[in-house]
Amino acid sequence: MSSAARLLQFLDQRRTFRALLILNVLMVLVTLWMSRNSMLSDGWSYLNLAEGILHGKYSMWWVLDGYYPDTFRAPGYPFFIACCLKLFGTWKAVKVVNFVLYWVALYYALRTIEHLDPRRSTRSIFLLLLLPMVNIPFYINQLYTEIPVLAGLTFLMDAYLRMGRWSILRAAIAGLLMGFLILCKPMLVAFPFGMLVLTWWFGRSGSDVRGQLVMLGMCTVSLLPYGLWSLEHHGVFKVTPIQGGSGYMHFAYWCGKMPAYQDTISLRNFTGDELIRFTPEDSVPANIASFEQEWAGVNAQLAPLLTREDSVMMASWDRLPYAAEPTYNTAYALMREKLLGRLALQHMLHDPWYTLGYKAYTAVRLWVIGIQRQDFARASLSSRVQMLYATLSTLFNFLLALVLLPWAYLRGILPLRTTWPLLATVLYVWLLHIPFTIQARYTVCARFALFVLMALALTGFLQRAAARRNTLGRP
Repeated sequence: MSSAARLLQFLDQRRTFRALLILNVLMVLVTLWMSRNSMLSDGWSYLNLAEGILHGKYSMWWVLDGYYPDTFRAPGYPFFIACCLKLFGTWKAVKVVNFVLYWVALYYALRTIEHLDPRRSTRSIFLLLLLPMVNIPFYINQLYTEIPVLAGLTFLMDAYLRMGRWSILRAAIAGLLMGFLILCKPMLVAFPFGMLVLTWWFGRSGSDVRGQLVMLGMCTVSLLPYGLWSLEHHGVFKVTPIQGGSGYMHFAYWCGKMPAYQDTISLRNFTGDELIRFTPEDSVPANIASFEQEWAGVNAQLAPLLTREDSVMMASWDRLPYAAEPTYNTAYALMREKLLGRLALQHMLHDPWYTLGYKAYTAVRLWVIGIQRQDFARASLSSRVQMLYATLSTLFNFLLALVLLPWAYLRGILPLRTTWPLLATVLYVWLLHIPFTIQARYTVCARFALFVLMALALTGFLQRAAARRNTLGRP
């Protein structure tokens, strides 16, 4: 028996699968314990919006007398937190719900694999790939959208891979879930339409047009309340926030030119000091000066739009129970988005080689946890080991996928006709985040889909290797 056959036989054993499952449970529990006191910054603004919902205002500034309707975040995840607050009385209940949703996502990932390949070895390989990925369960302890969206997308992948026509109920549930995911991550807004088109393309005469139209219709219905709310409070019918995309695209352009810069005049972000730099060190001060000068010009154009309510808001930081983002009036927010979008496109077109190089690096970093130079230099030995582990484990996973998946599709190991929902999810989440700031967490919601593809490919290659060895070994 060849080594590939023996490995497949070992992975296919029930006790091997159970051992890997137990190890994954232990990995999650250890990760939760180590991150128990960690609370990332964006979580506080989500919590503030949830409190606002419970007090009848969709605003981070709900404690103020006036109404400051939010311009920055979609209401899906704040509503999710608000429900947890209402039901359990504490925001910490979100962690428990996230814990349950993580295992729901794992269940549907394993079920998806079983549907595509009934061999237990493939599920064992999936668990083996997942085992070192502590960056995924880390978000169980965070008030971030990553775990609910991971669970939702994994459920939808299982639904899309099931044969036959969808019932009306099933299609309606898929549509409502799509709407919720968009209201958690607005970048998914084109995802349901794209899935409808791909379902028709790969199904052709056998495609479930009725089910997909019901899904799209229910998704649209679920987005209508937020669109109508935006129309009432901002004068624009929009199912995504009225600002944020252009601002982060503009800031993303400058990030590579200003390593380790603390922004205090625009979005109040901190730029990473990446191991790979895209600008000479002696040019950084000039780049910072250009950035600040550009923002001075933007603020000068926006200043006439400021209102008395904006001044009250900015003077009221100490009255808030949790951290919040500035929520300027509608005219100000819309104009700032327009100005920053225009500037971002101008910069990218006039500086194409830097833009292409930095965005190629962004494409990698969306899957690979980075190491920041200053953080690494100041860290203790144990913290450095943790940083290196996170970077090397995610880098290995990314490089393996980058080589393995194209090869598997070219060799026919992975049939596109059956795996396209998984591939479409991975590519959609990946490509749509490249224009914006570098955040490895943005791809957390698509990592189970990626691991399913990798597990299927690895099993297929091992099976071919075993079959080839058996053929060559015959007399």
